[in-house]
Amino acid sequence: MPFIEVSDHGPGEQIREFASHHMTDGLCQAFAIKPEIVTIYYNSMGYYSYAHAGKYGESAENMRIFIKVHAFPRSAQLKADAARRITDAVVTAYGAAPKDVIVYFFDTAQADAFHGGAASA
Repeated sequence: MPFIEVSDHGPGEQIREFASHHMTDGLCQAFAIKPEIVTIYYNSMGYYSYAHAGKYGESAENMRIFIKVHAFPRSAQLKADAARRITDAVVTAYGAAPKDVIVYFFDTAQADAFHGGAASA
């Protein structure tokens, strides 16, 4: 914990490698944590699996990249710092416009996280 889920449009491995390194680094700097506890999962969606503003597939004006950060609760200030750092990493890696990178935080109480079947709390 924490882990990051990225819903993107299936870029090349070099893009994901760069993004992974810099998203991890940004989250670690913002939350003062070690990279050994950060995991990133990628979920690709092609144009046939995407719609925005009622426009489906390739007729959608832009393909947004959604980032979900699952972590123990942090302050709004720390989340804002993490979101900025993650957004910067994704914009640089993917060549995306900042407005097309959306970061959501999902707070998980320590008592609700289990590693290897054992409670984290």
